Amino acid sequence: MSGGRGARAPSYLTDAVTKAGEPSGTTRKLESLFRYSPAFVLIAICILDTARSADPDLYGHLYFGTQVLRSGHIAYSDPYAYSSIARPWISHEWLSEVILAWCYNVGGVLGLNALKLGCSAVLVTLLILGMRETGASPTAQFAILILACVRMSAQMMYRPQIFTYMLLAATLAMLARDSFRRDARMWLLVPMFALWANLHGGFMVGLGALGVYSLVAGVQDLAAGRGAARLFHLSALTSACVLATVLTPYGTGTWLSVLHTIGNPRTLDVIEEWQPLISATVKEYSLHHFAILFDASAFSLFLGLLISLFLAPVMDDLPLLAVAAVMIAASFAQVRNLPLGIIGVMTPLAYHSSVAWRSWRAGQARPAPQHASMFGQIVVAIIAVALLAKTGFFSRRLRLSIDMPAGAVSFMKQHGITGNVLSDYSWSGYLIFHSDAKDKVFIDSRFEMIYPPKVINDFLAFAFDRKGADVALTRYPTEFVLIDPNTRASLVMARAPGWKLIYRDSGSLLYARVNSRAATMSGLPATGGKPATEFP
Repeated sequence: MSGGRGARAPSYLTDAVTKAGEPSGTTRKLESLFRYSPAFVLIAICILDTARSADPDLYGHLYFGTQVLRSGHIAYSDPYAYSSIARPWISHEWLSEVILAWCYNVGGVLGLNALKLGCSAVLVTLLILGMRETGASPTAQFAILILACVRMSAQMMYRPQIFTYMLLAATLAMLARDSFRRDARMWLLVPMFALWANLHGGFMVGLGALGVYSLVAGVQDLAAGRGAARLFHLSALTSACVLATVLTPYGTGTWLSVLHTIGNPRTLDVIEEWQPLISATVKEYSLHHFAILFDASAFSLFLGLLISLFLAPVMDDLPLLAVAAVMIAASFAQVRNLPLGIIGVMTPLAYHSSVAWRSWRAGQARPAPQHASMFGQIVVAIIAVALLAKTGFFSRRLRLSIDMPAGAVSFMKQHGITGNVLSDYSWSGYLIFHSDAKDKVFIDSRFEMIYPPKVINDFLAFAFDRKGADVALTRYPTEFVLIDPNTRASLVMARAPGWKLIYRDSGSLLYARVNSRAATMSGLPATGGKPATEFP
């Protein structure tokens, strides 16, 4: 399909290519945001990188990655918990943790910021490469990109997921080139999936996208009478990528670990980011009304694709549309998947919106794109750098998404208190990171990756004051309990015999067994400092 009529844009802005399956001589103009305005690309990167909040999981990721760097090998059993001693540990995020730990050990918080900014830059670059294949105008590409970056910024955190975002965007950019030009170097997907499987369990999302694309593209060729060659080629490629994902220290164990995590009903019940998108959006709106603006940017992208499909119901990119549909469905199923839906929808939206625009403006020449003015680009670049500084890129600290029990941990260190600690799982990473090496936790944010169902059920019973709430205290070698005074677990401790409150502050309560050395200290319960609100 033609990419527009009229005067041809300057060669430094566009490339003329023939779309696969189109008559010879039919060309589309591929217009790149990099050439149109590098400053616009920079501002998109900075918007995507604005979040400076540290998730509780960051403590664990940094500690576990540091241990791999120090020892020179990964751990195959868990040394940090007392509820399931020496249980097998399959960490499908081990390489991400090593990268995060190395950046932090070398550059501190600035090193983490630099890593995230670099990942944001790579992600934006790959998204632009995918949209470029559609022949959409730079204006349309920029509008879609900004909407995407605004919403994804909230989930562009210091976590292994950022590598999945990048690698999914790389996969879809390659599939877009294959769809529109059929000259992509698809074999590169094989080593990419081998790397992906060591970075994050999201490699399964990539395999799903590749499988859907391969099936729909192959069937489409069969229906059009073009034979089964493409179906065979893409099926072989997908199989090779699947095999590449077992090239990890755990082999097929990586698959088993990820599948267990995805299908664990306890994860879906307890962790908010695994909740359905609509219910999570309603809950977030009830707490922070302005949050609806972020979700509105994502919903506008999804709605925009539906409208552009209605206005331009062409199906020559059906394989990409099928992938987008799967990604959108995954987004509505779980809020953590929303960036995947956004990434999946961008290229089809750029293509169909451009087709709809050309159809509506049929017979009228589209103005040739020009460079954004140098003055304008300088202004935008200055704004981008100011945005980085304003959001704390150069700071040595990060905001914590939840407060951490810094006073209680400091009290334990000052008095040489060590042992097995039952605490909220979101605090356990902080304890592992900051406490004595002898301390062990009941459960931590690795949750279903390490702990058997019985341990998880016993913890949930304690945390939510359910039937059997005392099991975590009586049937495990628990020596200390560290809880938030505003949780239901505080009700359990208020009636539990054999425990003494030894420390308290506005954000935490620390209990010890009455027959322990810690419970015999004078001046108990001690009062102390404030909870930590900043990382580290």
